[in-house]
Amino acid sequence: MDRKTRKITLSVSPAVILLAVLILCGILFIPSRFRREKRSLTIDDTPVVVTRIQSLGELTTACFYDEIVLTRSKQNTLSSSPLGSLARDGFGKDMDDHLVIIAKGTVRAGVDLMEMKPEDIRFSGDTVVIRLPSPQYLDIIVNPSDFEVFAESGKWSHAETTELQDSARRRLIMEADHAGLKTKAYEGAMEAVTDLLTASGYTYIRYDHIPSYIKLPRFGD
Repeated sequence: MDRKTRKITLSVSPAVILLAVLILCGILFIPSRFRREKRSLTIDDTPVVVTRIQSLGELTTACFYDEIVLTRSKQNTLSSSPLGSLARDGFGKDMDDHLVIIAKGTVRAGVDLMEMKPEDIRFSGDTVVIRLPSPQYLDIIVNPSDFEVFAESGKWSHAETTELQDSARRRLIMEADHAGLKTKAYEGAMEAVTDLLTASGYTYIRYDHIPSYIKLPRFGD
């Protein structure tokens, strides 16, 4: 029995070939693209950094102690009389009443890191750039027990004594300003935050938007 070989010819249209190529490309390239996009995904560390810094809370970084001498004088009945004027002008005698008080006080300065917001931290390459809150006087302590009457002549009312004691608080603030306490407080806050972030694995830390009255040669630019 003769065997006849049958030759079968398949005719495939160009549209079918194009569809097959598109499907193959989709299978080969879509997963690769997806993997590339997944690798380029970045995580924003800003909320984590802010939370870590805020955990320090109200940070006291500088304290100022001082003793302030406060004096008040006033005329009395004798010093305002003709005899008192004669004693003062003719003999150089001071007939007024005097009160001298020595006040001991403390000023606590620092920054409230709870005020920091996410926009106060940004990342520039491998550097963390931070804007700290402005330094402030967190507490001014002048207790009544810290007042000492050094000299007193004549009679002084409670209101007059209290007014003199109140001025001690204003003088204490002026002395703290003169000593540059806020600058010291800001510098201390920078050091504390730097230590915290360094311990957390950050290598380069920079500070910007430093208040103009803060002069820190070691920090900022």
